[in-house]
Amino acid sequence: MSKRRWPLPFIKYSGAGNDFIILDAREDTPIGNPSSLAKALCRRGRSVGADGLIVIEDPDDKFPGESLPRMRLWNADGSAAEISGNGARCVARFLVDHGASAESISFRTDIGVVTAQVTGDLCRLQLPTSGIVFPNQRLRVEGRHLTGTYVEVGVPFFVCFHDNPDELAVRFLGRAIRNHPKLAPRGANVDFVRVDDEQRLFFRVFERGVEAETLSSGTGSLAAALASAATGKVASPVVCEARGASLTVRFRHVSPATAGTDPATDQPPLGASEGTSSTESTEDKNISGESPNLPQLITETGPEDRIEFVDLEIEGDAMPIYRGEALVQASRSPRR
Repeated sequence: MSKRRWPLPFIKYSGAGNDFIILDAREDTPIGNPSSLAKALCRRGRSVGADGLIVIEDPDDKFPGESLPRMRLWNADGSAAEISGNGARCVARFLVDHGASAESISFRTDIGVVTAQVTGDLCRLQLPTSGIVFPNQRLRVEGRHLTGTYVEVGVPFFVCFHDNPDELAVRFLGRAIRNHPKLAPRGANVDFVRVDDEQRLFFRVFERGVEAETLSSGTGSLAAALASAATGKVASPVVCEARGASLTVRFRHVSPATAGTDPATDQPPLGASEGTSSTESTEDKNISGESPNLPQLITETGPEDRIEFVDLEIEGDAMPIYRGEALVQASRSPRR
């Protein structure tokens, strides 16, 4: 059977360098299979290209009487994601651009209801979850021991410190850590962080689902800041500079940092340099007070050794960058 193409209107937004294709299913846009659509549309060089596909839906039937729109996110590889900090900020800007109040926007995600405020191209987002930090976690990667910090901020991160992340082979190291058996079943995003002073850091990030380094990450900036704050290296607010843009994150301690912990390393993880070769939803749950779906790495070393932060905020730019119409291939047009 020959496949036909049908036109699909979309808007592309950028949040601090992360780009997302946004579809508004509330307008009866034919979405079809969003996982397949994400893989088709997000492939760079062959289609629109993006870090992920966001679909905005009508209020969830699970919450009778609620009028909040729902954000759903699929990564570029078609896998569903719990949340994206930069993606959620793009949704907030999208809703404001389509008539919502810029002073306070609320919408539902897989980790609960997020709120935001938009001023021009600047969006400040509040997450409904706490952040949990587990310092001094060891992984054996490619025959070498690697020490880092495991962080839960609605999505999992493994954070590595280094004096110069620009020297690191992030694609190689990120993939090796992201797929480590002890981080199964969800895997983890991977941050490579340099702390510049008490209010500023620089990071590079390898994101699962994209399976590559991205220009920025909202939750990645939070993970980098919380891992640094857990050992007294930074204090809120923290400017987190990435290759795409800078984000400002804010947070508050629930419990003090563990005395004497320091996951920083003076040498590159695995001794590598650039050029080296080689889901369960937590919907409407606050991580504070109960353990998330922790990987073997944490359950083996003691999940009680944790540091918690609340009042998590991410602030940075979010703006529309392209409006267009994609030609989507299918054997038949999707049902409306």
